This record gives sequence, C-alpha cells and structure tokens, in this order.
Amino acid sequence: MLIVETDSDPAVWFHMPLRGTGAEFAQWMDLQLKASALVHRRKLTWREKRQTKNFLEGSAAMLRDRVEADQAFLFGPMPPQVSPLVLFTKQFACDEEHSSLHLSMLVEPDPAVAAAGGHVDTAPFVSPHLGEGLRCVRSWTRPDGGPIMSVAYAWNDAARDIDLVLKGHYDDPDLLEASFDAIDDFAKSIWIA
Repeated sequence: MLIVETDSDPAVWFHMPLRGTGAEFAQWMDLQLKASALVHRRKLTWREKRQTKNFLEGSAAMLRDRVEADQAFLFGPMPPQVSPLVLFTKQFACDEEHSSLHLSMLVEPDPAVAAAGGHVDTAPFVSPHLGEGLRCVRSWTRPDGGPIMSVAYAWNDAARDIDLVLKGHYDDPDLLEASFDAIDDFAKSIWIA
C-alpha cells in the first residue's frame, strides 16, 4: 500500500489511525476530542465526548474489518453533537485499461442497488495532484427508513498501475451537502506518496 498524503489544513482534517494498539488509538482519541473543542471554541460536554468516542471506535473497527480501508481522515468542523464525518481511502491494483468506464465501476453503486431507489449523480472531477477522475454522489433510504448519502471519488494512476478511491457516507444529507465544498477541497489536496 502506498501512503496517501494531504496538504489540507490539519486543523480541519485529522488523520485517523486504523492500525495500532488500543492505547495508541485511545491517545489519538483524546487528541481528537481536544482538537474538536479547539475547532468549536468551547468545551465539549460529557455526552458529546462519549458519543464521539463511540462513533470513532465503531468507525475504526468497521473500516478495519469490513471495508478494509487503507487510511481514514476525519472532518473536524462537524458539529460536536453529531457523528463525525469519516472519509477513507482504498487502493486497488489495476490490471484493466485506465478508462472512465473503469473509474465509474469503482465509484457508482451496483446497478441492482441503484435500481432499488435513490439518486446517483456522477461527474468528472479534476485534482491538481491526481489528474482527471470521477465524483459520485449517491442518496438512498436505509432499511429503517432513514436517509443516507455518500460521496466517492476515484482516480487511475497509470504510472503505478493502481486505482485510488476516496469515499465517505453520512446519515444527515443536509449536513453532508453543506460540507461538500470542504470535502471537494480535501479530495483535491490528496496525492499518493
């Protein structure tokens, strides 16, 4: 796995460890809570700290065990009363032709999933570091009836024969949409070291 670097503001986007010991993750979590308090210019309540810790522990476990993400980044400016927004990266060895069709297969949902409802909007997305790629925004309804939205970006790196995907989802579409400019800026800030 190649490392994804970013030149984004470290006070806005925090690198989230997915590997390491429980003690290391706990230390990172304490730093994350302090950073969140600084970003929001107030002391977090006990309930906000507990909710954030539970969400981050669950997200890290899910990304390690189910998604097998390579790296994850946390968007700091989300209100502390809500779940943080986590974007993760995943790299794939590319043995196919580098094409827009191939990229769309990485970011767009399975056609059967898309047919079940929701909205999918895919558009070209240019990064100064990674070149031309795709951005896909998808909204749908969870089985419990709640709304959910995801955003995914994909690029081909022909020189390294890999594909890179940056992806995140959120159960408050309005809050995610309000953050799209910052998310797009973050997507433009990453590169493969």
